[in-house]
Amino acid sequence: MAFTTDYSNITEYADWKVQDYEIIVKDVYETTAGTGTKGLVIESVVRNDVKQEKQNAHIWDRHWHRRDTQKFDFASLMRIASALGIPEGKNFNSFEDFMNEFIGKTAKVRIRLREYNGEKQPDVHYYNKTDFPQINHTWKEAVNTTSAPTQEPDLPF
Repeated sequence: MAFTTDYSNITEYADWKVQDYEIIVKDVYETTAGTGTKGLVIESVVRNDVKQEKQNAHIWDRHWHRRDTQKFDFASLMRIASALGIPEGKNFNSFEDFMNEFIGKTAKVRIRLREYNGEKQPDVHYYNKTDFPQINHTWKEAVNTTSAPTQEPDLPF
């Protein structure tokens, strides 16, 4: 298969900065840390329909159960829901339904940098309502991969 290199869409890698980014929520799911602490992960993508740095970069915002109650800080989750434009008073049949409501919603987040193991990591400091409610974000296409069929004798273990 012949092809030609094309570097016209390449951008230099840029570090995260302490600033606001317009994001769209890609996924929300529950997780468990190695210590057994339960948590919630909000995976967001920096919107590509807004002129800003880090377009299409992913950020994972983790919310852990409080140590004293072993439950989520619902005031914090309500602030996020409000920033995402979820109407006040909306009823949900389950926590999973509540989490799924976040997907596809937009907000403006403030990123701060936290040091972890000697490296600066991006961290969502807070959520605010988006300045750009019209959504024209284009999701990057997933790379399709296929695997070759293997037979047991082909495996080295």
